[in-house]
Amino acid sequence: MALKISRFGDWKSATQFARIEDAGITELYICARPTEDKGGFAQQARSMYDNLSQVLFEHGVSRCHVIAEKIFFSDVECQFHQFWGIRKRWYNHFLYAAEYLPATIFLHQPPCHPDRMCELYVYALFPTGEDEVKVRSIDGTIGLASGKVVEYRGARHLYLTNLTGGEGTDELDFAAEAEEMFAQADVLLQKEGLSFRDVIRTWVYINNIERDYAELNRVRTRFFHEHGVTRLPASTGIQGTTYPKEKGCAMDIYTLVTNRPVEIEVMRAPTMNEAPQYGSSFSRGMKIVWEDRIVAYVSGTASIDTEGKVVHVGDIEGQARRMLLNVERLLEAHNFTLNDIVSLITYLKEPGLLDTFYQIYEESSFPKDAPNCVSRADVCRPEWLCEIEAIAVLPRN
Repeated sequence: MALKISRFGDWKSATQFARIEDAGITELYICARPTEDKGGFAQQARSMYDNLSQVLFEHGVSRCHVIAEKIFFSDVECQFHQFWGIRKRWYNHFLYAAEYLPATIFLHQPPCHPDRMCELYVYALFPTGEDEVKVRSIDGTIGLASGKVVEYRGARHLYLTNLTGGEGTDELDFAAEAEEMFAQADVLLQKEGLSFRDVIRTWVYINNIERDYAELNRVRTRFFHEHGVTRLPASTGIQGTTYPKEKGCAMDIYTLVTNRPVEIEVMRAPTMNEAPQYGSSFSRGMKIVWEDRIVAYVSGTASIDTEGKVVHVGDIEGQARRMLLNVERLLEAHNFTLNDIVSLITYLKEPGLLDTFYQIYEESSFPKDAPNCVSRADVCRPEWLCEIEAIAVLPRN
């Protein structure tokens, strides 16, 4: 069976999802929202999970096949405990053992839609043929950190989420907390016989990004140098925090190791310079060439030019167009089209920019049915008004 990719829903739908299916394995990227953006938080959270249940049911998927969750809260500090109970009851229908729960980050990054209090991004994977899929949780995580290992067809995929620093210690400054965060990730990778040299993609959430992003870059660059990381992962560095909210930073990681013949290539675009040129140790994207598909992990991308300068300062229309152009040119440079996109997350500096963003997005050639969670977050430079990240999948045939 040739690789089949399909997408469903739009930004007004309660769910948007992409399905990637071959002869033996099916993947789902899902954005689940409350059915209505009204009522209290508990009502919206239950509705969001009800809508996720409907998608999983339609595809014959069990809840134990959910590999990773990213939960967007409008106020994680006030909503976390109520949400924890709702989520626990939802999984209790079939399971509530740590070994089955997905890798999850609880993220204070308010949905941009007015009155929406939560949104959910999910990645699920399940066998649909004779392929054996082994899934297990990672032991030894600290605090609310969690992880999953997924093994099939000679490849081992590792997802680590909600990694933080400063657990069980006195209050640390940002640099010390970020160092501990990277150290915790390194310990967990080493337990799996891996290192940061195997990491494909990171997401770094910074509580006060305008103040601390430069320090994050110094910590990250020093860590990569000390650990011999020369193939810089794709990455998003964006404002956000986890629970408890006083954490200075949190990180998610996707890592891959395989005995299969795969090619891993750093992606570059003709419309952007390379991030290390201005002190950020990440790649614009990472491309993985498998036997049946090519997958692109596009880093957080904003309105930047070939000299690393912010383009269209103060102009959301201009910035949104340049941001989308940069993603398009990055994908085109590696033989993808926009129609190969299966997942997006968009970050807007202010919720009032939402209507303009959607107007520009609708005018573009980006797929309108690609799942896209849109949240409010400051970007790593105060002049930037928006940022977007993407995953694209291209069948090799």
